[in-house]
Formats: sequence, C-alpha cells, structure tokens
Amino acid sequence: MKYFAMIGGRQYGPMELDDMPKEGVRPDTYVWCKGMDDWMPADEVPDICRYFRQRLSGTLPFRDYRNMQNQERIKAAEEEEQERLLQQLPPMARDLVRRSGIKLTKENFPDPENPHYPKALPIILYVVCLALMLIGFLILK
Repeated sequence: MKYFAMIGGRQYGPMELDDMPKEGVRPDTYVWCKGMDDWMPADEVPDICRYFRQRLSGTLPFRDYRNMQNQERIKAAEEEEQERLLQQLPPMARDLVRRSGIKLTKENFPDPENPHYPKALPIILYVVCLALMLIGFLILK
C-alpha cells in the first residue's frame, strides 16, 4: 500500500512502509493512504504500527530477566552486609558513614578470632599493673 506523509508542512509520497523511516516518519507524523477518510497520526494506523513494532523487535536489546533478578539479589545481599557492618560502628558514626557513601568491608573491622596485638600483650599488661601496684604500695607505706 502506498502512503503519503506530512513532514515539516510538506507532503511526501507515495511511499511504501519500508521507505517511511528513511523519510522521517515518526509516530506523531500525519499520514494518509487510499481508503482513509482523513489524515491520521502514524501511531493510529494499524498497518504502520505493526510494521514499526516488527522492525523494532529485531533492534531492541535482549533483556535477560533472570540475570536481572540475580543482580537484584546480589545487590540486596550487599546492602544487607553493609547494614550488618554499619551496626558494628558506634551510633554517631553510622550516619556519617551512610552519608559519605563509603562502602565498608570486613577488612575495615578487626577479626575477634585473629587479634592484631601480640598474644603476650595481656601478660605484659598484667605484669606492668602488678609492678605499678607494688610501687604504689611501697610509696604509700
């Protein structure tokens, strides 16, 4: 079927459906063909809509919705981990970290199973405290 289009105040045509994109026909472009009572926007003409839908279906990117759901789950898990790590901070620091946008990791926090101080430190502190108490006792006597 041959169509005519009104583009920029000028009439173009006759043209086939395949020629319409090249000529600049858009959904709001007024078109007419034999058998139509009056000019109509292209998006209201069933044959033109069907043609553009079929044409676009081959050019639109494929969306893998399963992959999108996995990404959403991963993001939710990351946000949950972030909130769990934030709970380890003092209350006043939590809001500051949230507003700063800093992403906390497990490395930001000491591991209670693997302390960074030497294992002898508690013994050294105990001996120092005993020595100070002994010196204090001797001074006060």
